[in-house]
Amino acid sequence: QHDLLPREMPSVPGYRFAHSYRTANEVGGDYYAALPLPDGRLALAIGDASGHGMAAGLLMAICNAVLQLAIDLDPSPAAVTAVLNRTLVRTGDRKAFMTLFYAVLDPATGRLDYVCSGHPFPLLRRGGEVVELGTGGLPLGLRADLVSEPRTVVVERGEMLLLYTDGLPEAVDALGVAFGYDRVEALLRAVGTPDEVAGRLARSLRAHLGEEPPQDDVSVLVLARD
Repeated sequence: QHDLLPREMPSVPGYRFAHSYRTANEVGGDYYAALPLPDGRLALAIGDASGHGMAAGLLMAICNAVLQLAIDLDPSPAAVTAVLNRTLVRTGDRKAFMTLFYAVLDPATGRLDYVCSGHPFPLLRRGGEVVELGTGGLPLGLRADLVSEPRTVVVERGEMLLLYTDGLPEAVDALGVAFGYDRVEALLRAVGTPDEVAGRLARSLRAHLGEEPPQDDVSVLVLARD
């Protein structure tokens, strides 16, 4: 599983990245990637396979392989999510599904074409505001006739994009209090580089949990356009 997650982010002129991963068990179901495309664009993905432990890890490995193949065939968000959805439906297990945010970034213009399938909405920091990217939708693998609706946004210079899994906002302390989506937004809104934002989130999560072990995997991917 460690080999499936990126050790380093690709070098993209004009952009900076940071990423982190914390598993609740020895094997987890979170997945994220930043994959350069032959035409100079960049495919971004973050997902969360259903379940925990080995079952989630195996499902994540299957999704990784299918995602790589789908991107080679047609990297557009609608095409990639359609292939991945068909694969998960054909497993025949209703418990095998995956939330996914998948996008294709044009570094020259900042154009981001994306689909959000049941995944926590990524957050785009523009100035002092934080904008959610997404309109809801079902996770992949639940319905054969699932149709994704691609959307487009432009990441302007000076803006920052935060992708994360639900293990971050839903992490609960010893009293049962969740870390919360509002806290994630507040930590992103504060100024800083991608490394500083990722570090700020990790430190705040550790302080929130204290001695309480995490109940779910936590993945974070931060992208900033200089």
